[in-house]
Amino acid sequence: MIEIAYSPRSQFIPFHQRNTRWSCIVAHRRCGKTVACINDLHERALYSQKKNPRYGYIAPFYSQAKNIAWDYLKEATLDTATKVSESQLYVELFNGARITLYGADNPNTLRGLYFDGVVLDEYGDCRPSLWGEVVLPTLADRKGWAVFIGTPKGKNHFFDIYQRSRSEGWFNATLKASTTFIIGEEELTEMRAQMTEDQYMQEFECSFEAAVVGTYYAHLVAEAERDGRVGIYPFNPDLDVSVASDLGLTDSSAYWFWQEYPDRYQMIDYYEADGIHLPDYFKMFHEKEEEYGYNYKQIHLPHDARAGTLASKRSTIEQFLDEFGSELIDIQPRLKKQHGIDASRWVLPMCTFHEPSTKEGIEALRAYRRTYNEKTQQFSNEALHDWSSNGADAYRGFALVSKQGKMPQTEDEDNLSHYDKIRKQNHKLSLDTLFKEHEDEIRSLTRRRKIA
Repeated sequence: MIEIAYSPRSQFIPFHQRNTRWSCIVAHRRCGKTVACINDLHERALYSQKKNPRYGYIAPFYSQAKNIAWDYLKEATLDTATKVSESQLYVELFNGARITLYGADNPNTLRGLYFDGVVLDEYGDCRPSLWGEVVLPTLADRKGWAVFIGTPKGKNHFFDIYQRSRSEGWFNATLKASTTFIIGEEELTEMRAQMTEDQYMQEFECSFEAAVVGTYYAHLVAEAERDGRVGIYPFNPDLDVSVASDLGLTDSSAYWFWQEYPDRYQMIDYYEADGIHLPDYFKMFHEKEEEYGYNYKQIHLPHDARAGTLASKRSTIEQFLDEFGSELIDIQPRLKKQHGIDASRWVLPMCTFHEPSTKEGIEALRAYRRTYNEKTQQFSNEALHDWSSNGADAYRGFALVSKQGKMPQTEDEDNLSHYDKIRKQNHKLSLDTLFKEHEDEIRSLTRRRKIA
C-alpha cells in the first residue's frame, strides 16, 4: 500500500476531489496553490493506468519553475521516485510515470510531446498563444487534463480562462485571503498598510478589476475596450497598409499592420513568430498581399536591423531591400526607449484595434511592464523582457513613426548611427548606401589595427 505524506489544506480538498478535465484556480499569494498542484500531479501520476504516463508543470520562466516547484516536487515524490534528474527537472515514479518541469519562455521544448495532465502556473504571465498553439495539442490524443492557476493581473488571457471556467464542465475556485483565513488578520493588516489598495486587492483579494501595478499601457488598453475601440475594425481595401516591426535574432519577431485615417490609426493585423528566418517573414508579407489585398505603403524596421542575421552574414536591411526595394523600407528613429514608451502612451488613445487579428498584440500591450526588484520591493525604470516585449517594442516603433507620436529631436548628433543620419536628412536608403557603410567600417577598422 502506498502512503502519501501530503496533507492538503481544507481549501484545496474540493480541487483534489474534482472529476472535471479542465480546472481554474484564482488564488491569493501564499495560499499554497503550487504545493497543492504539484501534489495533485504526483497522486494522479501515481495511480495512472495509462502506458508511460507523462505529466507537466509549466511556469512562465524555466528558472521560475526550478526555483519555485522543483523542491516541492522532489519532496512530494521522495518515497515514490526511482529516478530524479536535476539537469532536466523531472522525476520518474516506480510505475514509469514521469513528471517534468518546464518554462513557457521556451515553448519549443513542449512541441511534439504528449501529456496526461498539465499545470499552467501564473498563466497570465505566459504568452497567450501558449495554450491553444502549444499545450492543448499535447493533450489531445490521450485526453489529458489541465489546471490553470494564478493571481489576477488585469483582464488578460488568464481572465478569459477564468470566465470560461465558470461554465459547466470546469472546476472553478476563487481563493481570497479574506475567506481562506490562511494568512492571519494581523499579517494581512500589515500587508495592506505597506501596499497600495490596487496592489492589495490584486494580490490578496483576487481582483481582476484592480489596476495592474507596474504596467505601461494596461490602463490605456482597458480604456480602449471601454470606449469600444477594440472590436471589429477590418482592413479597408481603399487604404494603404503600413507596418512596424521588432526583429529578434534569438527570439520572436513581431509586426503591427495599420491603416491611417484622418482621425485615427486603425490597427488591422498583428503577426509574431519565433524560430523562423527572414524568407519566412517575407513569405508572410506576400501571402497577406495575395489573400487580403494589402498594398504596402511603408515597412518600418528598427534601427538595429543593420546587424547580420543568424542565417545570413548579410544584414536584415540588405535582405529587406532586396525583397521589397528602397521605396518601401524605412528605418525607425533611434531614440531612448522611454521616448518610445511616451510616444506609445500618447498615440494609443488615437488607435482602434481589429480584435480578431490583433488580440495577441493587444495582450502584449496590456502585459508590458517594468521590472520589479524583489530586494528593494520597487519597480525599476527598466522594462521587463518577457513574451510581451516583442509586441510592445513593435508598437513602440509604430508610435515613433506616426505623425502624432513623433518626438522632439532630442538625439545626440555625435551618437547617431550612419543610417540614422541618413534618415534625418531624408535620404533614401539603398544598397549603395549600405555597401558604402561597410567600406567605411572596414577602412576604419584597418586603420585602427595598423596603429595598434
